[in-house]
Amino acid sequence: MSMYNFSRLINKYSGPITVFVTTKGGWVNGKPVESEPIPETRQAALIPFDVKTIAQLGGLVTNADVQLYSLAPFVHGDKIEKNGQKYTVDTSADFTQFGDFYRYIAKGVSSFD
Repeated sequence: MSMYNFSRLINKYSGPITVFVTTKGGWVNGKPVESEPIPETRQAALIPFDVKTIAQLGGLVTNADVQLYSLAPFVHGDKIEKNGQKYTVDTSADFTQFGDFYRYIAKGVSSFD
């Protein structure tokens, strides 16, 4: 059981995001074939980093990156999208021992990638 209950707060500031779930590919004529990502809608709060935090972290994050708070876990490398902006789930911190949520850094993805 967690020490603090953040679910109400996270639900209040959460919104729908699209997660592109990848599954294991298959084999066609003896050659590996990757599967197409399947879009899935989940609830999460995406919060931008403030200028002070960006400066303190010394280049670890940029103004294109966001903090991702969720009641459900994500996997490192998950591709997500909100309002046309794409992100990749990067660094994680499991706070379920103290609270009932997960925190990630989602790196902004350039449209040229």
